[in-house]
Amino acid sequence: MHGLRDLNGNMDTPERSEQAQRLLDLSRQLSEPEDVVVVCGDFNVEPHSKTLRILADAGLSELVTGRGFAGTRNSHYKKRGKFADYMLINNVDAVQRFDVVYDPEVSDHCPLVLAL
Repeated sequence: MHGLRDLNGNMDTPERSEQAQRLLDLSRQLSEPEDVVVVCGDFNVEPHSKTLRILADAGLSELVTGRGFAGTRNSHYKKRGKFADYMLINNVDAVQRFDVVYDPEVSDHCPLVLAL
């Protein structure tokens, strides 16, 4: 998914909270109870955002900050804030490997790689 962009920054907004709820609703419509659910993308929010809290409260574990990565941005990104991209999953036991790829740099976003 791609989070709403706001020229004022990556802070919480009512529109972003509404988008997170719509994403969660869509995920629930598309998945069965026994499915491993993965939600990922450029959320355009900070790690302690309401967006991520909404998804966490629904049972999704965030892997980027949860596994101690320092960010998802690289030297191509000149603004403040080193997080934008997140990977969430409803079953962390299904994760065989997760990584944020810092090198090579192909854009201002680092790729997120998940093996289940």
